[in-house]
Amino acid sequence: MATITSTSVPVLDGANNIREDLGNIIFNVTPFQTPFTSAIAQTKVTADTHEWLTDTLEVAVATNAVVEAGIPQAASAGTTRVRKGNFVQIADSSVVVTSKAEFMDRAGVPGKEMAYQLMKKGKELQMDVEKATLQAYGITSPTVAGTIGATRRQGTASLPGVSAAVGSWLFSNQEVNAATNAVANTASTGLTVPVIGSGGTATNLIDQGKMDDLLDGVWDNSGDFSSLKIMASAGTVSSLRNTLSGMADNVDANLNANGSNGGNIISRVAVYVSQFGPIAVVPNKHMPANTLYVLDYSTWGLAFAGGKKIHTTDLATQTSAEQKLLECYYTLECRSEEANGAYYNIT
Repeated sequence: MATITSTSVPVLDGANNIREDLGNIIFNVTPFQTPFTSAIAQTKVTADTHEWLTDTLEVAVATNAVVEAGIPQAASAGTTRVRKGNFVQIADSSVVVTSKAEFMDRAGVPGKEMAYQLMKKGKELQMDVEKATLQAYGITSPTVAGTIGATRRQGTASLPGVSAAVGSWLFSNQEVNAATNAVANTASTGLTVPVIGSGGTATNLIDQGKMDDLLDGVWDNSGDFSSLKIMASAGTVSSLRNTLSGMADNVDANLNANGSNGGNIISRVAVYVSQFGPIAVVPNKHMPANTLYVLDYSTWGLAFAGGKKIHTTDLATQTSAEQKLLECYYTLECRSEEANGAYYNIT
């Protein structure tokens, strides 16, 4: 009879049989934040050149009084509609997943690897659009003090199209701290950008008087002051806290997804109490450095090809791997730059 010894039983050691202590959740350490492009209107673009019309109301008069059944006043000339336009910009990214990666179980990925990668790349594309849209220039920043950077461009066979960003449109309400060769925008055409200057110094803190002047101009032109937001980088928000007398932190605000009053409380926010009322301060990591925008979200739009943010296309491969292309065709609409403002060169 054969003798069974203890060595006949396999040893269940940790090296071979116990799964390593690896959590089944992948923690994305990069926050997904697109507070501007997620809040503004979305529309459809159908051509490389995207155009829209803007109009204004005539200035109110206090002398509009007529006699009953009398001769009506002569018709006024009215205001002239202005055609404005921007060009489509294409942002893309691609994903390659091998068959093995798709078929095997992956820690932290409850479904398929391709689906996870598409979700991740989609968020990255949206953050690219957010950052590009908020710049104070379009194609290139000024490389020489006193020169104007390019702002927008129609795409060609060799050059990508570029959508003019927020700073390229703002003209009516601008403030620039003292700096070498600092110049504000000269027109609201989407074709010019401010020359922010050769850099800030310790004296270029935000100025209370300039901030009040900026908001005065926005107040005169904005249809709904309660919808305004102050948007800046975290560093510029710190400058606001340290400098402006009207800053208040940890104020309860009922804000919905569009940033307007009403809806659910989403956070305790910083608020600037201006001469016209409180304005929520929105930190945005994608904002240009040393720049502050006063934005009326209702006056902006982001147009997408086919009305869809991201288009996905299967790419041919000569291996067992699967490859997909993600593309975002978009352009920015500025529907009323007069209701917005910019403050540059804040340190």
